[in-house]
Amino acid sequence: MSGLTRSDLAPNLLLGSGVAVADGVEIGANVIVHDDVTVEAGARLDHGAVVGKPSLLSRRSRTPAPRGGPTLIGAGATVCAYALVVAGARMEPHSFLGDHAHLREGVVLEVDAAVGSLCGIGRQVRIGVGTRMQNGCVVGPGSIVEAGCFLGPGVQVLTGRTMGSANSNGPPVLRRGCQLGAGAKVLPGIEVGEGAVVGAGAVVVADVPPGTVVRGIPARAGE
Repeated sequence: MSGLTRSDLAPNLLLGSGVAVADGVEIGANVIVHDDVTVEAGARLDHGAVVGKPSLLSRRSRTPAPRGGPTLIGAGATVCAYALVVAGARMEPHSFLGDHAHLREGVVLEVDAAVGSLCGIGRQVRIGVGTRMQNGCVVGPGSIVEAGCFLGPGVQVLTGRTMGSANSNGPPVLRRGCQLGAGAKVLPGIEVGEGAVVGAGAVVVADVPPGTVVRGIPARAGE
């Protein structure tokens, strides 16, 4: 890891170039902060957190080359133990990233949004103000999750290639205040309407109108 230097701000803390750490930031042991990261006042980086890491792609990856860019950990935000914030992601004030979770490049975690442990958030995802995401969720690249949504444990919001074929449907959209029960799956191109409720374990293959309750495989109203 060339370019990282040891800092005496915390035990075994490594910092890259262009790092700005405000007063009052709590930093645990064995934290790594890569280049061009801003950590604002009152934020917390728990033990083993990695912030601003450049993306790496496998030799056969079809993903476009990552753009990276400056990384922000906003005032009062929390990055829990062994969580990863890739270069170019933004955690706005008082947002929360759980243990062993990760944010890819271009992700914006808006004010007071919370992502639980072991979640994976793909590139260019925007997660709205006050949204709550429980443990083990996966949100595919480019998805939009508006303010005040709730995702139960193990929810999957799917994008990209499906069963070996290219996806031309675009990313899913979860509108304001919708709720997805544990283990629900939302397929590419689907919109879950404002205030809609998706039952636990449902597979959503068609748009869900605002305020509708759906459940089952495939998800339907009134079942």
